[in-house]
Amino acid sequence: MQLSNLLLCLFLLTTPALTFAQEFPKAEIFGGYSYLHIDTQGLSATSNQICLQFAIVPCPVHVHSGANGWDASGQFNLNSWFGIKADIAGHYSTPFSVNFASASPLGNFNLNFSGPRQHTYDFLFGPALSYRRPRYTAFVHTLLGDEHVSFGAIQLPLGLGTSPTPPSHDYFAFVLGGGVDVKVTRHVLVRAGEFDYQFVNASGGNSGHQNDFRFSTGVVLALGVK
Repeated sequence: MQLSNLLLCLFLLTTPALTFAQEFPKAEIFGGYSYLHIDTQGLSATSNQICLQFAIVPCPVHVHSGANGWDASGQFNLNSWFGIKADIAGHYSTPFSVNFASASPLGNFNLNFSGPRQHTYDFLFGPALSYRRPRYTAFVHTLLGDEHVSFGAIQLPLGLGTSPTPPSHDYFAFVLGGGVDVKVTRHVLVRAGEFDYQFVNASGGNSGHQNDFRFSTGVVLALGVK
């Protein structure tokens, strides 16, 4: 084979790879479902110990660590592998509930109520690194920002109405995580899964912070592909 033909073959083989390496979206918009596992800092164990001290079995206090919600982000890409991301998420849960039933000669006594509705919003910003292939994109990110936690009024038991609304709080949040987007079309991808560790500098408890975990999935729009 002549040298010119060999060079032509090499050029034809490498051209698709070079073309793909240069193709990346200027911006990526994500939106979808998100689940947040909240670090309750041992509240379940504490409530069980209190119940054991008073010989209340089973314990009527149930601590809920899961919160359902949504996650949305926008990422501006400076090149094919480095971008700047802004992330906003909202999660909603009821921190605890009480279900107590007791029988006596005077009749059955039932006590059922739940804690205030908790609203958790995260406002995060930071760099993201992407590894782009023809069928998928893998990414990691480090995000910093604010977590805003607010509550609804507590519904008191026995028809006593509601208590005053607890105050809201803002905490520093740090997120480290990543995920995989699967390509459907040139401009549409499905986020197969995003897994994030979330450090929240929350007061209370023994540690003074929470170790939360977040999972998100949804649709990604790739804008300005070039």
